[in-house]
Amino acid sequence: GYHQIDASLVLPKVRSDIESQCNKVAKGIANKDAVLKAAISLFEDKFKNFVENISKMDLLFSSSFSKLEDIGKPFTRCGLTRRYLQYITGPPARLYNTTTETVYPLPLGGVIKEWSGQKCPVEGCDFELCMYSVGQPQRTFPLCPNCFNNPKAEWGKIPGEENDLSSNPEDREDELKERQIRTVAGRAFTLECPHPDGHPLIKKYQIARDPESDGVFCMDAHFGPKWRLISTRSPTIIHLPKAISKITVLDRLDEDTSCHMLKIEYKADSTPLEGGETTYVTCFEKDEKLKEKSQTVHGNERTQHKGGRGGRGGRGKRGGRGRGGR
Repeated sequence: GYHQIDASLVLPKVRSDIESQCNKVAKGIANKDAVLKAAISLFEDKFKNFVENISKMDLLFSSSFSKLEDIGKPFTRCGLTRRYLQYITGPPARLYNTTTETVYPLPLGGVIKEWSGQKCPVEGCDFELCMYSVGQPQRTFPLCPNCFNNPKAEWGKIPGEENDLSSNPEDREDELKERQIRTVAGRAFTLECPHPDGHPLIKKYQIARDPESDGVFCMDAHFGPKWRLISTRSPTIIHLPKAISKITVLDRLDEDTSCHMLKIEYKADSTPLEGGETTYVTCFEKDEKLKEKSQTVHGNERTQHKGGRGGRGGRGKRGGRGRGGR
């Protein structure tokens, strides 16, 4: 394709000419400013020529590749256009807006599923949510494709990144673009909650703190009938008592822990509450009886696929009865 538009873009002649001019500058034979001006002018002309003849490149691409809108399937709605985003399985997996031609890379290392009807609570976002399952046993987190690709500094450290986002808007934009490139290239695996713990979506379901991983425990996005809490930063799962028939995460926060209170409803024939009561409101971190009846399991970070060997372990592979909130 490049040869049909401008063969010099891939042939070594232009590069050798510029290197020759640089050598002359180093020897004092040529003027640096004149050489620089000529080089810029040369590539400016080449860029204009390439833009004017880009149709030649499109023709070659169309004969070798399928269009994104032709290979995806409707998945979730975009919060900006209200149109369905096409799910491209990849690799890498991504969502594509056929109207705006915007690509939303998705986290790698887990399983993406639909979560119909649920929307992101971030003001101005309104994207429909997905579910992201990772680890073995699987932990399922809510995922907003827009917020995953456009995280805000006030939400905290980005999962999988060593450094926090820059406070400078221009630098932050460059950092996010580099992150997207790594994701699309398949070099950035997300083996934890895909959103920072400060994201409103995670804070909405925060039940307890996880001091061992500096993360938090939130309600698994599958909710019932098997109720469990999952850590955002480690492969730890707290299985709540099987006698529980329903749990409601209340808007009310505990004053000491800043975690959401729970309304727990037990089955009538197996309630541990005094007087045969079946419903009560509690804070998990402070409820010693509930923690004693819960089971803590430390699994693997990677999702184990059928026919595969799985992945590297998390903090041990032991399972057993624990105190939940630790």
